Amino acid sequence: MEPIILMNSKWGNDIFTPMYLFFGGLTGGLFIVAVVADLVGIKHKSFEKLSKIVAFIAPLALVLAGLFITFHLGKPERGMFFPLYFSNFNSWMVIGGYSVGLAFPMIIAYALLWYYKVNQTIRRLLGVVGIPLLGFVSLYTGLLLSGAKFVPLWSQQYLPYLFLNSGILTGLAAAGLAFLLFHTFVKTELDDMSRILQIVGYAILALIVVEGLELYLFMNHLALNPEKLDETGKFINPNGGALAYEYVTQGVLAPWFWWGIVGMGLTFPLILTFIEMIFDKIIRPYVNWVAGVKFASILAGGIILRFVIVWGGDLKAPLVFPPALFQLPLSG
Repeated sequence: MEPIILMNSKWGNDIFTPMYLFFGGLTGGLFIVAVVADLVGIKHKSFEKLSKIVAFIAPLALVLAGLFITFHLGKPERGMFFPLYFSNFNSWMVIGGYSVGLAFPMIIAYALLWYYKVNQTIRRLLGVVGIPLLGFVSLYTGLLLSGAKFVPLWSQQYLPYLFLNSGILTGLAAAGLAFLLFHTFVKTELDDMSRILQIVGYAILALIVVEGLELYLFMNHLALNPEKLDETGKFINPNGGALAYEYVTQGVLAPWFWWGIVGMGLTFPLILTFIEMIFDKIIRPYVNWVAGVKFASILAGGIILRFVIVWGGDLKAPLVFPPALFQLPLSG
């Protein structure tokens, strides 16, 4: 029997949802990078400058995430006064709303501790405590979609971790870009600037490899058309995994997937990272340009990833109806 495939264009109507997912994940990534750089700064003081810059831009990313989701809701007061409206704690939207609400004062406090140069131990302790919360904010952006349970592309098994890794990767790229721009336009000298960018490059290399592996496993999982229920009868996947795979990799979303996510977001910055490592002496006069393009490419790929995943929500799980076995009456 032929399944009924439902399609709509709801998710392509605006930019609010994918941009909220992007900036939400970016916020978590920025905070994690800031804290890790702060901890590394205990031994290597030059990393404190990177941490300070990133700590100041993380609140901006969270504000942008809040604005995008507030206007997406259609009733901005629901976003601004979410404790009064969000009471269904079985919803990932509600859980995420509270996690973002808790993350905001923590990010602001961390930035203020940097600004007023309060005791370093207090600042670092706050940062370490905040890492799990902000990591969850990045993870939650994937849980929010996968909780729908009727969209084959929004996998509960792969999407949250893909968005978590992407949040950290884009956070690292944004941190590197902000650090590079600050020291380029403010005209400050930092002897260890190239060393910091080199370490950032190594971290980016590792995260790109992880994200590429996650993306491969994710697409392979969909292509195998996974079972809807496990051996205990528990729901694990909606129908239509193979259809979602074809829709993303061979259908109308294929150019965005291959050229945007795989090409611009992963392969191109990976090539630039290898160029920085192997031909460092040759490209030394242009090293800042190469690094800047790499960081921007990763950020663009992260945005495209969210758009492709959200657009993929137009394809719903196929509905399979059994044929009618009864006879239709021939007369009244």
